[in-house]
Amino acid sequence: METTAKLTLIEALQPEIAPFGDQVHGLLLESVSKIADEWIAQLVILRKNADALEAQIVASVAKTKADLTTLHELGAKVAEEAKRGQEVCRQLADGVGKIST
Repeated sequence: METTAKLTLIEALQPEIAPFGDQVHGLLLESVSKIADEWIAQLVILRKNADALEAQIVASVAKTKADLTTLHELGAKVAEEAKRGQEVCRQLADGVGKIST
Protein backbone atom coordinates (compact mmCIF):
# COMPACT_ATOMS: atom_id res chain seq x y z
CA MET A 1 0.00 0.00 0.00
CA GLU A 2 2.81 2.35 0.89
CA THR A 3 4.56 1.62 -2.44
CA THR A 4 1.39 2.49 -4.33
CA ALA A 5 1.19 5.82 -2.51
CA LYS A 6 4.79 6.64 -3.50
CA LEU A 7 4.14 5.75 -7.11
CA THR A 8 1.02 7.92 -7.15
CA LEU A 9 3.06 10.81 -5.75
CA ILE A 10 5.74 10.36 -8.41
CA GLU A 11 3.14 10.16 -11.15
CA ALA A 12 1.47 13.29 -9.83
CA LEU A 13 4.74 15.21 -10.00
CA GLN A 14 5.86 14.02 -13.41
CA PRO A 15 3.71 16.37 -15.54
CA GLU A 16 5.15 19.40 -13.74
CA ILE A 17 8.75 18.46 -14.54
CA ALA A 18 9.81 20.37 -17.59
CA PRO A 19 13.03 21.85 -18.92
CA PHE A 20 13.78 25.16 -17.29
CA GLY A 21 13.26 28.33 -19.24
CA ASP A 22 15.80 30.63 -20.84
CA GLN A 23 15.80 32.97 -17.85
CA VAL A 24 16.55 30.14 -15.41
CA HIS A 25 19.18 28.80 -17.80
CA GLY A 26 20.83 32.22 -17.95
CA LEU A 27 20.77 32.55 -14.17
CA LEU A 28 22.32 29.10 -13.77
CA LEU A 29 25.09 29.95 -16.23
CA GLU A 30 25.70 33.26 -14.44
CA SER A 31 25.84 31.49 -11.08
CA VAL A 32 28.31 28.92 -12.36
CA SER A 33 30.44 31.73 -13.81
CA LYS A 34 30.43 33.57 -10.48
CA ILE A 35 31.46 30.41 -8.65
CA ALA A 36 34.27 29.82 -11.16
CA ASP A 37 35.41 33.45 -10.80
CA GLU A 38 35.51 33.08 -7.01
CA TRP A 39 37.50 29.85 -7.26
CA ILE A 40 39.93 31.46 -9.69
CA ALA A 41 40.30 34.48 -7.39
CA GLN A 42 41.14 32.12 -4.53
CA LEU A 43 43.67 30.31 -6.72
CA VAL A 44 45.28 33.65 -7.62
CA ILE A 45 45.60 34.48 -3.92
CA LEU A 46 47.03 31.01 -3.27
CA ARG A 47 49.54 31.47 -6.12
CA LYS A 48 50.63 34.87 -4.74
CA ASN A 49 51.03 33.40 -1.26
CA ALA A 50 53.01 30.45 -2.65
CA ASP A 51 55.24 32.84 -4.63
CA ALA A 52 55.87 34.94 -1.50
CA LEU A 53 56.64 31.81 0.51
CA GLU A 54 58.98 30.58 -2.22
CA ALA A 55 60.83 33.92 -2.16
CA GLN A 56 61.19 33.69 1.63
CA ILE A 57 62.52 30.14 1.37
CA VAL A 58 65.01 31.10 -1.35
CA ALA A 59 66.21 34.07 0.73
CA SER A 60 66.49 31.92 3.85
CA VAL A 61 68.44 29.23 2.02
CA ALA A 62 70.77 31.84 0.50
CA LYS A 63 71.44 33.32 3.96
CA THR A 64 72.04 29.87 5.44
CA LYS A 65 74.49 29.05 2.63
CA ALA A 66 76.29 32.36 3.17
CA ASP A 67 76.46 31.74 6.93
CA LEU A 68 77.82 28.22 6.36
CA THR A 69 80.45 29.58 3.97
CA THR A 70 81.47 32.20 6.54
CA LEU A 71 81.70 29.54 9.26
CA HIS A 72 83.76 27.31 6.97
CA GLU A 73 86.17 30.17 6.21
CA LEU A 74 86.44 30.98 9.92
CA GLY A 75 87.07 27.32 10.70
CA ALA A 76 89.82 27.18 8.08
CA LYS A 77 91.44 30.31 9.61
CA VAL A 78 91.18 28.80 13.12
CA ALA A 79 92.82 25.58 11.89
CA GLU A 80 95.57 27.58 10.17
CA GLU A 81 96.16 29.67 13.32
CA ALA A 82 96.19 26.53 15.49
CA LYS A 83 98.80 24.95 13.22
CA ARG A 84 100.86 28.17 13.30
CA GLY A 85 100.46 28.31 17.10
CA GLN A 86 101.74 24.74 17.40
CA GLU A 87 104.76 25.64 15.31
CA VAL A 88 105.45 28.69 17.50
CA CYS A 89 105.14 26.53 20.63
CA ARG A 90 107.52 23.96 19.11
CA GLN A 91 110.04 26.69 18.31
CA LEU A 92 109.73 28.14 21.81
CA ALA A 93 110.13 24.68 23.34
CA ASP A 94 113.24 24.13 21.22
CA GLY A 95 114.63 27.50 22.36
CA VAL A 96 113.93 26.75 26.01
CA GLY A 97 115.47 23.31 25.53
CA LYS A 98 118.67 24.88 24.15
CA ILE A 99 118.87 27.29 27.06
CA SER A 100 118.40 24.61 29.69
CA THR A 101 120.99 22.22 28.25
